[in-house]
Amino acid sequence: MNTYNPYEAPKADIAAPPASDADIEQVAGAQKLIIFSILGYFAGAAARTFLGPVGLLVVLGAVLAGLVGTFRLCSGLGYSMPVRVILIVLMFVPLVSLIVLLVLNAKATARLRAAGYHVGLLGATR
Repeated sequence: MNTYNPYEAPKADIAAPPASDADIEQVAGAQKLIIFSILGYFAGAAARTFLGPVGLLVVLGAVLAGLVGTFRLCSGLGYSMPVRVILIVLMFVPLVSLIVLLVLNAKATARLRAAGYHVGLLGATR
């Protein structure tokens, strides 16, 4: 029996346009910064407990890596400028910044896996 249905609506591939290699490489690099920032937050919290002010330097480094990683990842994912500004401002709120980093990491992981990358604990590899 014929499976052709003349009354069926036409089907089109409406998936997201493929990102260029430069954008995917930027997302991969920014994701590594974000992962190191998340690990730095936890290491800084532990260091503040045991070492005092030295832990504050670790947290400051994690914040800077998170800011740079957030901006680069938003650029690589094609976010608009107002969204980038909102996310950068949210990075200055202590617990919210960690949540923003985790959400951005999840979005980067999904984009990288769709592009054929293998994403592990410390970032993406081809």
